[in-house]
Amino acid sequence: MEIVKEVERLIREGKILDAFELVKQSAPEELRERIEKSFRDAEEIKKLDGIWKKLMLILHFVYASQDAVERQDKQSLVSCVVSSVNAIKLTIELGMKSITPVLMRNAARALILMDMKENAERMYTEAEKICEENRDEEMLAAIENDLATLYYDMGKYNEAKVKAEEALEIRRKIGTKEELAESLATASEIYVKLGDFDEAEECYREAEKLYRELVEEAESFKLNLAILLSNYAMFRKKLGRYQEAEKMFKEALEIFQNLERIDADFMQFVAAAYRHLGDLYREMKEYSKAEEYYKLSREKFRDIQKRWESVAS
Repeated sequence: MEIVKEVERLIREGKILDAFELVKQSAPEELRERIEKSFRDAEEIKKLDGIWKKLMLILHFVYASQDAVERQDKQSLVSCVVSSVNAIKLTIELGMKSITPVLMRNAARALILMDMKENAERMYTEAEKICEENRDEEMLAAIENDLATLYYDMGKYNEAKVKAEEALEIRRKIGTKEELAESLATASEIYVKLGDFDEAEECYREAEKLYRELVEEAESFKLNLAILLSNYAMFRKKLGRYQEAEKMFKEALEIFQNLERIDADFMQFVAAAYRHLGDLYREMKEYSKAEEYYKLSREKFRDIQKRWESVAS
């Protein structure tokens, strides 16, 4: 049916509300009020039948899957896995092949946050196979990049390198600037861990260039730039290039401080940036500066603790 294909396209593009509106407008007039209610109350879906029931179930599960993985508390993560699995069954039944790996990716990300990495790996591997069968290079690159990060966290650095390079190869051909920068940042960390410093330097440099361009287009990329600069600075410190590292650490700190003025949740980034500068100055044997930044870091972490305690009470 044409509506199934159109709903599939909208879900793939992340336009869940648009997909709901399409289902509502396409349904027989006598069902539209019930469909409207079913989006707010899942129990109403039971009163539907046929294709309309299946489409609303998919939309409900997809929405719940995406919303839950963003919340990141234990109950929400479990809900994400359950919703994703239920949606996957329906997408297979209706032939919505392009969104099956999207849902598997959501489930895998939730499993990682639940510290169930082997289960996440299996979910990613299955999604990888489906992407290859569908010749879906865009989603395949996202899966490969996620797998690279997962293998890095599991200490499987050679496997991580393979996946990172596969993601990079695809994204250099068809990826957006943001996607390519993400894959370059992932690859750089893996190359550092493997001691491939020349490759790491190239990836860091290219990712920095892309993120600076992205910041010019949208300030929302400032956090990405600051995180990259911080990691790049640690790499340069590792190589004994202290002045370069100092400059990057300070630029990253300034960005984090500006973000903290907007949202206090960025305090943790500021605290970590102070500590990184303390570590740098200690290695440079500038002990007074090191102590200055360690003190700032301790004070900031105490502020974070006080904030958590006030929220909890």
